[in-house]
Amino acid sequence: QAPLSEVLQEFERIQREQREANGCTERREWWERRSRLDLRMQNLIQSLDQEVLGCWRGLLLPRDPGNSPLDEQKLSQLLQELQECGWDNP
Repeated sequence: QAPLSEVLQEFERIQREQREANGCTERREWWERRSRLDLRMQNLIQSLDQEVLGCWRGLLLPRDPGNSPLDEQKLSQLLQELQECGWDNP
């Protein structure tokens, strides 16, 4: 698992490299850098979602009192993941 500090450090590196890429005047090099940074950002977001938030990511979903944000299958999966994390009383 990726601890939150590692995720935040990678985010800072991506931001720093983006600022450096913004100074690039050659169009092709700028696009190549931008593409690599986009891929790293995608991987960072996936890592944050899967490894840092884990089963708790469901808590960030918007709540509508009249309509559950999860379908039955996803809700069942979330409850199972919460129980695996030690939550005894869903």
